[in-house]
Amino acid sequence: MSGVSEFIEGRNAVREALRAGAAIERILLARTAEGESIGDIERLAADRGVPVATVPKHALDERSARGAHQGVIAQIAPYVYTPLAEIVLRHGGRPRSLIVLLDHITDEGNLGAIARSAEVAGAAGLIVPKARSAGVGAVAHKTSAGALSYLPVAREPNIVRAIETLKEAEYWVAGASEKAAAALWDAPLDGRIALVVGAEGHGLSRLVERSCDFLVRIPVVGQVASLNVAQATAVLAFEWVRRGTESP
Repeated sequence: MSGVSEFIEGRNAVREALRAGAAIERILLARTAEGESIGDIERLAADRGVPVATVPKHALDERSARGAHQGVIAQIAPYVYTPLAEIVLRHGGRPRSLIVLLDHITDEGNLGAIARSAEVAGAAGLIVPKARSAGVGAVAHKTSAGALSYLPVAREPNIVRAIETLKEAEYWVAGASEKAAAALWDAPLDGRIALVVGAEGHGLSRLVERSCDFLVRIPVVGQVASLNVAQATAVLAFEWVRRGTESP
């Protein structure tokens, strides 16, 4: 990765980045920004020795990826991806573990939303491809609402090889597919699960689908054919959570 600084925008995202100890170089606050969350950010920044500059709102508008900075932007060092082997090692031997893999999802907002659901569900990590896929940037940080400050993300050159690595680590690989025979409450979504989700409109690529141990679908009863990929990931991840909270 290059050494060019990146930005996190939005109150929750910046606050959680401070709490998680992210490598923040400075924080820019709009002169009109106020409220409890801004006070939290200022206190956390002071505790960590992070410089805070008060600037006109238009200075933030010019840096904002989507114009939703909420009066605060943090300048950070480039995002550091976590090796897949490290993510697997952290959860080695645990009877229950969830890792989410993204099969060529190119919208950074979807990546951030998926990261948010995965982190809240207690996932061990997220895996994205190096090519033809969104990476972790300002938009992903914003839509993750701070989750990317806690959830490790691996960037792999080959998703099929990543799947094989997870199988060797005793993960069962579940592919989300509208074509699946098994609905989510009938599929074995428990234990050590690697959940693979594909791009909207395309689904899983052929080789990735063939690499899965089983496919799972979310039943729909309304007129709209399906959920978007971030919503679908949340539903499937929390079915995994539900299985772990059931009484024996």
